[in-house]
Amino acid sequence: MPTAANAYSFAVQYQRLVNPVSGAVALCTLLAAATLPVVVMIVTRQP
Repeated sequence: MPTAANAYSFAVQYQRLVNPVSGAVALCTLLAAATLPVVVMIVTRQP
């Protein structure tokens, strides 16, 4: 699952690693959008 947006909120609040955290959140969200449908198809496949 994609990482929580809370990680970005904490990074902004404490002014630490904002760019890497925002990139990680975006990357995880894109990867989840690409892989979750495949996982759902595999899990719900009828034998």
